Amino acid sequence: MNASYSYEGWIPMKTEQANPMITQSVTRALAILSCFSDEQPELRVIDFSKKLNLTQSNVSRLLATMVSLGYVEKDEFSGFYRLGHQIITLGGIALNNSEIRKLALPELFDLERRLGLGANVAVLKAQSMFYLAHVDSHRSPRMYTLLGRSNPLYNTGIGKVLLAHLGREEAAALLDRIELTAYTDRTITDLAALQEELEQVRSSGYAMELEELALGRACIAAPLRGRSGKVVAGISLSGPLSDIRLPERERELAGVLIEVADRISTKMGYVTARM
Repeated sequence: MNASYSYEGWIPMKTEQANPMITQSVTRALAILSCFSDEQPELRVIDFSKKLNLTQSNVSRLLATMVSLGYVEKDEFSGFYRLGHQIITLGGIALNNSEIRKLALPELFDLERRLGLGANVAVLKAQSMFYLAHVDSHRSPRMYTLLGRSNPLYNTGIGKVLLAHLGREEAAALLDRIELTAYTDRTITDLAALQEELEQVRSSGYAMELEELALGRACIAAPLRGRSGKVVAGISLSGPLSDIRLPERERELAGVLIEVADRISTKMGYVTARM
């Protein structure tokens, strides 16, 4: 969620009034949690007040309750608030009970060991791809985690895989709501060109991204299918251009990735050939 929004924009007042099942205090507490972002991991009472269009006294009472329950922590010296350890606990529970993550994670570790590249699994969430699992390359480890982060659909390997395997009408409707913003000079910002690439993804069974999201990095991705055969997630290999070396390794990496994707899909109950 974007960090800049008002309380009325997050959960409309009219929705609260129309639906007696919605509790205002719970809604406001969750809105407070959603104010935190990578750009603003620590906030003051006045920051929450401005973002949510709530009085500082209301915000202070909510924060005091959340601090007492461990969802928020307060730095008594600076007066800033940050997310508490209870959030980490809940996040761990959610991750540990994700079937896709549990079945894919051993394969991701094996891919990193064999190829020295980062390996990822992500699902479709609203208008973005959402990381469920990630294993860093030992050659270039990150100082932060990708878990729980989102990236655009149109300029990432997994995003293209997820878009390509939606119904064409559903994909078109989704793309109508997305602004194709250029992250680099290689980002596809023309809808017709993107549609053409999605057709290629459907035909080849995998997607590539070469410096479309960030300069100096690339990835290759394949679909993961559930029991019904529907694509439920994507798996990718990613890394610096010097390590992944696309497109010279395209066929090699695509073959390995599709094999692993098929193996994970089988674990999730997908049967490629039915009697």
